[in-house]
Amino acid sequence: MCIRDRLRVALKADYDAGMLPRILEEFRRDPAALPVEVLLGGRGDQVASLRDGRADVALMPGPFDEHGLDSESLLTEPRLAALPANDPLAAHTELCLADFAGRTLPNGAPADLPGGGDTIPARQLDLAQIFNLIEIGSMVLFTPVSVARRHQRPTIAYRPVRDLAPSTLMVAWPQGSRSPAVAAFVRICGDVAASIGELPSGNLQHGTLSAGGQPDGVLDLVLRATRAEA
Repeated sequence: MCIRDRLRVALKADYDAGMLPRILEEFRRDPAALPVEVLLGGRGDQVASLRDGRADVALMPGPFDEHGLDSESLLTEPRLAALPANDPLAAHTELCLADFAGRTLPNGAPADLPGGGDTIPARQLDLAQIFNLIEIGSMVLFTPVSVARRHQRPTIAYRPVRDLAPSTLMVAWPQGSRSPAVAAFVRICGDVAASIGELPSGNLQHGTLSAGGQPDGVLDLVLRATRAEA
C-alpha cells in the first residue's frame, strides 16, 4: 500500500529514457498527486523494493520476474555498443555480436552472447566507473540509445549492433494496488512515453552526434505506450 503522505518511486539511475523530470512535473499537477520520494538502486533492486513495500511504483528495464506485480511497457529502444574511441571496431559504422568475440560485459559475461545478454553488472558499478573501464579497454557496454545520448564522451564511441536485442523500459507496481497516486503515476508514465515521438536518426561518434543516418533507422526510438487500467 502507498504510504499516505508520499509516493515512493524506485528506479535505476539514468534508466528512465530521460522521461522522469517530465513525468514528475505532470504528476505534481494531478489531483491524486502526493509528494514523491525517489529510491535509486541497481538492476533488480526495484523488484525487491516493490515486493517488500519499500516502493509503491518503479521504472525499470525489462524483462524481470513479474510474479506479484502488474506492469506496462513504456518504450522499446535499440541498444548501442559503447567501446573505446580508438578501438578498431569503432572504425565500422555497424557491428554484429560476433565482432565482440573475446570481449566482456560489465557483469563479466561474454559480449558475443546471443541477444547481447544482460549488461547490468552484478557488482555495483555506476556508469562513470563503467565508462572509465571502457576507455581503457577493460570491457564493452550495450546501452540504450537514450543513455548513450546523455553520456557522450570524446573517448567513447557508440555503434549500432544489428543483432543486439533492444531495451524495454517498464513501469511496475504491486498487484492489487488501490492507490489513486499509483494509478495516476502509471497513467502519466504512459502518456509521457506516447508523446515523446522518435529521436532523430544519427551516428554517435567519439562523443558527438553527427548528421549521418544509420541503416534502417537503427538509432530511432520505437515507442509503445499503453495506459493503465482504471
